[in-house]
Amino acid sequence: MPKKYIIFAPSYIETSGGAIVLHKLCSILNGLGHESYLYPYFETYQSISLYHSNKKNRFSILLRYLKAKITEKFTCYKVNKEFNTPIYDSSKKIGKDFIVIYPELVACNPLNASNIVRWLLHQPGFHTSAICYGKNEIYFRFNSAILDFNFPGSVTSNNFLKIIHYPLEFYNMDNIANKRNGTAYSIRKGKNKKIEHSLKDSILIDGDTNVQALSHKEVSKIFKSVETFISYDTYSAYSIFAALCGCRSIVIPDKDISKEEWYPDKEDRYGIAYGFDDIDAAIATENLVMNRIIHEEKKSISSVKNFIKEVDSFFS
Repeated sequence: MPKKYIIFAPSYIETSGGAIVLHKLCSILNGLGHESYLYPYFETYQSISLYHSNKKNRFSILLRYLKAKITEKFTCYKVNKEFNTPIYDSSKKIGKDFIVIYPELVACNPLNASNIVRWLLHQPGFHTSAICYGKNEIYFRFNSAILDFNFPGSVTSNNFLKIIHYPLEFYNMDNIANKRNGTAYSIRKGKNKKIEHSLKDSILIDGDTNVQALSHKEVSKIFKSVETFISYDTYSAYSIFAALCGCRSIVIPDKDISKEEWYPDKEDRYGIAYGFDDIDAAIATENLVMNRIIHEEKKSISSVKNFIKEVDSFFS
């Protein structure tokens, strides 16, 4: 009998790569005949820190949990209407016939699941500066950018769980400007890096606490009009989006991380320059980007099929 799945995922946001692939994983699992649900994400690491720092803070944890449940009840949890992603009824106990999939930034086991998979969409500890996992879990890395990771008592798969969903209806070579001018840039996870380009005539595509992030339609229009896109976030999908629009795409390198360490698989580097002195290599491979993306999207389903086999074997 096929295992059932619950994916602990934030609300769908078209500009959040993590949210997108978590929702798409649920949809693919359902499409392959495995009953699967989304469970609305709530923050976990801060609560764990409070719990261990002072017993008096346990009342604060209870309030935080109640706030999360109230928010879940009265806030509109967004999904992609094109995906098959039902939401799990949180009033029901999660049985042993379920496998719960947590992204890497989740602490411990907030849903009290019996079978746990952690999907490493980024390096564990990057967002939280801490790792709080458990025994008898299995971990899957998203791609070659995630370094080898091991946790005592658990297993890390040698296979990647790579799911691609790129809005190619926006990011393409249609309606590009006859003459490109200026630059666009993104900070996102690179907020601690020094700005290395001139901000004159440079457009920031990010949102923040006061400004909502631009839509794909808005960003693609910018990418089709500027000459260069500079990402201070080393692993942003926007670097690929820019290349798909014929824009020079440059990533500002992380300190002491070589180009090969950044993306060991050279195909993951197509069309993207790792630093300003790598532009020629990006230009030489930019014509390969679209076919690479289409191929990767097709491979997403086979990646999930391999994931199912390995997970079923692990939890048998």
